[in-house]
Amino acid sequence: MIRVGIVDDHPIFRLGLRRSLAREPDFEVAWELGTASEALMRVPVDAVDVLLMDLNLGPHEDALAVTRAISERYSPIKVIVISASLEAEAADAARDAGAIGYLQKDFAIADMVAEVRRLALRKVGTQDFADSRPARRTEVGSWAEKQGLSRREREVLALLRRGHSNREIASRLHVSTTTVNKHVQHVLKKLEVRTRGQAVARLNAAEDAASSRPNATEATLSTRR
Repeated sequence: MIRVGIVDDHPIFRLGLRRSLAREPDFEVAWELGTASEALMRVPVDAVDVLLMDLNLGPHEDALAVTRAISERYSPIKVIVISASLEAEAADAARDAGAIGYLQKDFAIADMVAEVRRLALRKVGTQDFADSRPARRTEVGSWAEKQGLSRREREVLALLRRGHSNREIASRLHVSTTTVNKHVQHVLKKLEVRTRGQAVARLNAAEDAASSRPNATEATLSTRR
């Protein structure tokens, strides 16, 4: 049985993840919390095998600092950072803090559960960091940056693709709805579209193009045939 702790400030996401893991016969969700500071106090008295840690927990919560503390003090616990961010820098920061893996929040739930299981069963001491962002997502992040989108605007676009309303995005990013409205308008203007749906469609099209593009090894092999 794999005991799991969940730290995420979004109650709906926590509940969905908990229910999905609870349906699996080899998982037990020991607890779920809304802040990293609570997790730091909970771990010593109720240890888990895997800790799923949201990267963005609000202005007064340092998820990476707590990830580092838990990784150093309680090394048997495997910390996996989960985030909506498409940025490579986010995954790098999670790795540097001692996390063993980085999961995108917009993964299909079956894929997320499978990846948590794979990482949970990995031998303690394995050094390879599991960045589960598909390569095409990194390319899409670069595509969005080339369109002139700021880091925050890219985060907003990623959340739009997950179907969040402006109010929900504001809650997740800990900003006002007015600020999110402005970000959305900037995204639409920079992508030269009129609606949120069209913006998401452009992002999906870029992702499809990236996934269908041969990688460097494939290209080299094809030139040798």
